[in-house]
Amino acid sequence: MKNAESNILKWRFDVSTFRLIGRDLITDRITALFELVKNCYDANATRVDVVFENVSSLNLFSKITIRDNGYGMGFEDIRDKWMVIGTSNKRDEPHSPEPFRRRCVGEKGIGRFAVDKLGDKVNIITKKNVAVKKLNVEIDWKKYETSLKHLDSEKAEDTQGKIILFTDIENKYKYEDAGSNEHGTTLEISGIREIWTKEDIDRLFKELTKLVSPFYPINPSFDVYISSNEYSSYKEEVIVQIDSMQYASHFAAISIDNEKQIQEELYFDKNEGIIKTRNVPVKSFGLIAMKLYYFDESAKKRFKAKFKDYDIRIDGIKIYRDGLITTPFAEFEAHPDKKRDILGIDKRLWRDIFNRLSTRDIIGVVDITKEGNEKIVDATNRQDFVDTAEYRELKEFIISQIDVFADLRIYEREKKKNIVTNELKKASDDIHNFVKTIEDIGINNPQLEQELTPLKKQAIQVDTAVKKGIIEQEKAEKEFLRKENIYLSLMSLQNYAANMSHAVRTSLGKIKDKAEFFKLHYPNSDLEEYFKLYAVEIFEEMTKLKKVTDYMLNYAGSNIPFEDFNIKELIEKLFTEYKPRFANENISPRIEIRDSFIVNANKQFFADIFQNLIDNSIKALNGMRGKIIKCSGYIENDSFILFFSDNGTGIKKEDREKVFELYYTTTSEDGGAGLGLYIVKTRIEALKGIVKAVDNELLPTGATIKITLPFKK
Repeated sequence: MKNAESNILKWRFDVSTFRLIGRDLITDRITALFELVKNCYDANATRVDVVFENVSSLNLFSKITIRDNGYGMGFEDIRDKWMVIGTSNKRDEPHSPEPFRRRCVGEKGIGRFAVDKLGDKVNIITKKNVAVKKLNVEIDWKKYETSLKHLDSEKAEDTQGKIILFTDIENKYKYEDAGSNEHGTTLEISGIREIWTKEDIDRLFKELTKLVSPFYPINPSFDVYISSNEYSSYKEEVIVQIDSMQYASHFAAISIDNEKQIQEELYFDKNEGIIKTRNVPVKSFGLIAMKLYYFDESAKKRFKAKFKDYDIRIDGIKIYRDGLITTPFAEFEAHPDKKRDILGIDKRLWRDIFNRLSTRDIIGVVDITKEGNEKIVDATNRQDFVDTAEYRELKEFIISQIDVFADLRIYEREKKKNIVTNELKKASDDIHNFVKTIEDIGINNPQLEQELTPLKKQAIQVDTAVKKGIIEQEKAEKEFLRKENIYLSLMSLQNYAANMSHAVRTSLGKIKDKAEFFKLHYPNSDLEEYFKLYAVEIFEEMTKLKKVTDYMLNYAGSNIPFEDFNIKELIEKLFTEYKPRFANENISPRIEIRDSFIVNANKQFFADIFQNLIDNSIKALNGMRGKIIKCSGYIENDSFILFFSDNGTGIKKEDREKVFELYYTTTSEDGGAGLGLYIVKTRIEALKGIVKAVDNELLPTGATIKITLPFKK
């Protein structure tokens, strides 16, 4: 190969900015390689080779090569685009050249800086199809570190604050002979910073299988190969998508109509027991298509049996933009505390681990586009998306679709339980009838009595065993519900305790500051006004703390006993206990609960709900005329609905959500601490119910709280 004379290439670029982009923002090796492979896709490549050489240890011969057969680059591309952040060429022309016209996925111009994450030096060897020779550019990041480290100590003061630019470093380039049909770009990265084990490359291979959406038609194909001279399993190993979805037990999808601007969503039809779709208004994030594969316990066993020799997992939702993955990637984390959960799927489990789905239950593909979802923007570090209102709504929408499968799981669990129960009862009836038949045969055929006696005895034993099985199953079901209620109650307490800890610390801080004021300045007649004010504020904070601690002690001292009780009877008993106070406050109580409803829960915790509602209403009625507190309820479909109303000062429409927040109160002058409705909310949610402020039924003033409690929860 004949070499031409060496030339010098410089860029005007701040090395600290380069370091920020190259190493600090691209935070892991898998993401870095992904960005470089994506660049090959934008370059119309049909084949990419990722080659690892001597990477099992750090040495002079360690090298990672990324080679593609794309359209390549010329000198002007290297000089004006490759080392320039955020070049506008892909924004001005977002599609790759003919004939592929691929939608470009790398638009910020930072993918090329991923090489700095991988090694100290890169050689860019590139050739356009029409070029005669190929261009070889050498960039050595170490030269910058050397320049900074070896600044003349005598000139340190003069150089402090100076910006070291790429114009200060000479990067060599040269032209080399090449074949006429040769085209594409090769990045040879040396000075490798981290060892790559076989397990590391296995993880890269696994993640690259998800690079292209399995439902996006890429024509011509985009094939990625991995090779290693040290690991025998990687000899030009092509990346192929693993069809793990075929083992799912359930599937559902939503589609879009761009012309009509129609978005589908999933919902669960409880009457038919199936997942269906319906049209909804377009969301703020734009139109999205989605495919979801759910794995029940049987499907998980089949999946594990199939992939027991591979590191293949059921791993949640992936988001693809124009066919290529845009969900953040990082190297595998074995420890669950380090695992990324950007959509918040697993973060919700502690609230209801029995029913909600985790990333280990579902595989999903979300398809978005650049034009249709402009507000969903990749974060620069590729570890998340930019936190916008649109992105938050997208996450909520995705989770709402996953929750439809949770409804399906609950339905199928109940259905299976009912089938087993009915089969056991049928078996018991059949055995009973069988015994009766034997008895009748014996009566009509006395000569068979001796032969029939052992058969009858055995049948009776089976009948007894089946009946015991039915009793044990009923006990097990009750025990499961009891433990579920305990768990949900404890999870509610965990959430409550976390908020309480913060609130207590805040209150103690306020008390400490004011007590310190007394310590430093009392007595002082000039500050008498402050002493009185701070004494009142300390008292108010202590009142809040007492209510918090009383509630927590009540919780701790109860040992969480669960029992069946009638809500209607509980409320009637509470109203009777409050009768003297109602009379003293001239309050007219009304109870209009037409249906009885039995729950299995901690009775005292449930009483807390209505005690707090009553106390809140009494405060809101202070100074009013014709005072009324009303509680009504009825069964509707599969829920018990309760309305708790008063004709007091009421709740402003804009405050209807705020009133359930910790320490938010509208009755502070009457001793309100902002705990009552927060306690109500945590208790109702622990029972899988819903509580909200609605339009008041006692006009013209007042407030109405609506509580919805589902059956069997």
